[in-house]
Amino acid sequence: MLGKFELFMPTDFNEACILKAKGARPVAGGTDVYVNRHGGKDRDPEIVDIKLLKELQGHSYTEGEGLDLGALTTHRDIETWDIIKKKYYAMFSGCSQVGSVQIRYRGTLGGNIMNGAPSADSIGPMLVHNAEVTVAGPNGERQIPLETFYTGFKKFDIQSDELLTRIRIPDVPENAGSAYYKYMRRGAMDLALMGVSAYLELDGDVMRNVRIALTTSAPTPVMSHSAEAVLEGQKVSDEIIAKAAEAVASEGKPRSSWRSSAQFRIRLLHDITILVLHEAVERAGKSFEAKAEPIPMRLYPGQEGLKPRPKEEV
Repeated sequence: MLGKFELFMPTDFNEACILKAKGARPVAGGTDVYVNRHGGKDRDPEIVDIKLLKELQGHSYTEGEGLDLGALTTHRDIETWDIIKKKYYAMFSGCSQVGSVQIRYRGTLGGNIMNGAPSADSIGPMLVHNAEVTVAGPNGERQIPLETFYTGFKKFDIQSDELLTRIRIPDVPENAGSAYYKYMRRGAMDLALMGVSAYLELDGDVMRNVRIALTTSAPTPVMSHSAEAVLEGQKVSDEIIAKAAEAVASEGKPRSSWRSSAQFRIRLLHDITILVLHEAVERAGKSFEAKAEPIPMRLYPGQEGLKPRPKEEV
């Protein structure tokens, strides 16, 4: 049972901010909040449904500028948008693996960010694509890089009277490629046991603007800056990618849980980094149309246990 609560559905942004400041729990898609209420984890007496706020709605792409995504943009919006498949493939890969299609129709990018789970499939891809969030309240707007928005486990750089309104992601050049790999224990709906996202640009065979993000590797989604430094300005080779994978494994701080040991997760970090970097390189080296076939997963010695990513319907 959800338990009793008072529901507000404001259409005025400032009213929603005031309700939040007074303790009402914001809800967009509700795929986490209502599930947690049903399980007895959260029993907030007041909920403010923010779906009617126009400041959080809409999503668009402008050539040369990039993506302007309202916080209410759903995973399904991203999954079915051709420009995402063509230019922001890591985001397509992440959002298309969130729960079931029914969940993806309701779950929002803003909700995924504000849930704060380090296993969130959309966060790593947005991090490597250099996302910036906008939070707003009665005192105006603030733009914050997504990487610094997380201040701790389920903690954020946001005030009690502010709401996350938009996510902006810069345009990417033709020589860029990105990828996301999610390791799961089973070929069904599941949280990421470990995930790695990568973005890079190719100047001939030299890697530029390399960004790597780790999922389920720390209390918050994190970047692997040491691995990025290994690759930046280097020619593509199996040897340099293997060195970057070692850096990722050294930098990641996964924990042991009933789902997996920390030692196994560290090994996954190493192996998955090799996979995802090779895919990002291949995507950067080719011009992919929206209907392009996914690149097959490449296996290396010791990776026979890795499960291939489900074939996307692109």
